[in-house]
Amino acid sequence: MLCCQGLSLTGSNEPLVCPKEDAMNSMRRMFLILSLLLPITLLAGSAAWAGELAATIFSYDGTDFVRTQTTLTEDGESAAGTKLDRNSAAYKALSQKQSYSGPATLFGQDYDAHYAPMVGADGNLTGALFVAVPK
Repeated sequence: MLCCQGLSLTGSNEPLVCPKEDAMNSMRRMFLILSLLLPITLLAGSAAWAGELAATIFSYDGTDFVRTQTTLTEDGESAAGTKLDRNSAAYKALSQKQSYSGPATLFGQDYDAHYAPMVGADGNLTGALFVAVPK
């Protein structure tokens, strides 16, 4: 698979940044920020469930939201690589670039969930963020 690595064709020494890599790096940074800030915020509010926070970064391929980074597990294994159910309320909202907050059942566990779309500078949907607390 080809990727956008190398030098700019404009003659500058700035590296050429692949939009897909740039989006993934942005998602990773956001996941890191969420994973660092949310537990601190939640600890201030309720230490009882702060350790149970679930979080996911989704990429969007034009059809599916795919978990690229996640704390969720399925049968004891990371749920990375699994897809958001197309019949879910979250999928319907995200595919229209809308947030979703409400109940979600993931891998047999009920959650109070929050999903937010990620949109690139060009206005195209690039992925989504998910945070949730088990019920």
